[in-house]
Amino acid sequence: MVICIPVCAEPDILSALESLMDCEFHAFKVEVIILFNGNSMFSPQELEQHKQSWLACTNWVSQHQKEGIKFLPVYLDLLPDPEGGVGWARKIAMDEAARRLDPQGIIVCLDADCTVSGNYLQAIFQHFQDHKSCDAASICIEHKLDHLGSNQRAAIIEYELHLRYLINAQHWCGHPFAYHTIGSAMAVRRKAYLDQGGMNTRRAGEDFYFLQKFIEVGGHMEINNAIVYPSARVSSRVPFGTGRAMQQILDKGEEWITTDFEIFRSIKPLFHSLEKLRSFCIANTNNDYQKLQIEFELSDDIIHYLEQTEFIENCRSIAKHTASHQAFRKRFFRYFNAFRMIKYMHHLSDHFHPGVYVVDGVERLAKEMKWVIPDGSNAFDYLKLLRQTDREGNRNAQVKS
Repeated sequence: MVICIPVCAEPDILSALESLMDCEFHAFKVEVIILFNGNSMFSPQELEQHKQSWLACTNWVSQHQKEGIKFLPVYLDLLPDPEGGVGWARKIAMDEAARRLDPQGIIVCLDADCTVSGNYLQAIFQHFQDHKSCDAASICIEHKLDHLGSNQRAAIIEYELHLRYLINAQHWCGHPFAYHTIGSAMAVRRKAYLDQGGMNTRRAGEDFYFLQKFIEVGGHMEINNAIVYPSARVSSRVPFGTGRAMQQILDKGEEWITTDFEIFRSIKPLFHSLEKLRSFCIANTNNDYQKLQIEFELSDDIIHYLEQTEFIENCRSIAKHTASHQAFRKRFFRYFNAFRMIKYMHHLSDHFHPGVYVVDGVERLAKEMKWVIPDGSNAFDYLKLLRQTDREGNRNAQVKS
């Protein structure tokens, strides 16, 4: 197993390394590639921080040894993209991991601001041993809450609650690709990594696009018995993600706004009637969205979106080139994939259902799922509920047999 950690002006890389050092594991070997990557956008303060982190890392590595695990610091002045980007950093580290590993090896991504549970290494290894059809996996995350000020703590609770709400709501409405795709908490078999062309070089969202390749072909699962603990720091380094969300919440001093649950309710009848949809597309040669609306009991908001995206035309083409319901379903969700689902959510949010406070959205989801709603009905109580629900998750049933 090789753990890949990109480092860019990180103030506390040693916590991540010590966390890995403390992990218990047996019967396999671990290497940790710590890739220090600079860029031309560094401020003088960031450059100094970057150099100090490198010195602290190399000094720590020289003084810490443990049988079975080896730490490999690497320093790059500039990435191929001189302005930097986590996609390039991950790719360089993961490509090197693939070069070093044997065919059955496992490549794991972690971030420099994370720590991990004591069973992290062993749980990942055992998961891939037990699930031979699993090519890639998302690992459970829980943001660190201890030692945060009240405002920061409230902000990260709302943001993590938002992430968990979106995945659970998509799963509830019937989308099979509803998984967390977080770069600091993912793992992939070496062979599958190479077969899928490796990591992309996006500056942001690289994790989403990378894991979707495995999710769409049915080779992805979740590892819920080990935990990655990301930090809850503020950052403006990327256009979205935890750091940016923290900054927005703290700057506005308001609750986090999430997707209205009504958007998931609107599309559920469609996702749960795909066999009927195939028959509809075969029997109807014209693009009658009014008839589609009546037959599937769809609301006006979703019909507006479907018309704009030529939904019937696309589904008719899928039906024409598939010979069974299962084949239609598979190709349908390759068309209406996770990226299209996000576009759908944005469209309905912009035109029909403005965002709602995250606690309100989660409360509606909890009622539909018939979960026991916490007495306080506050964000932290709901977060504890969703963390427990996700640890017990049933989304692994989607993986191919």
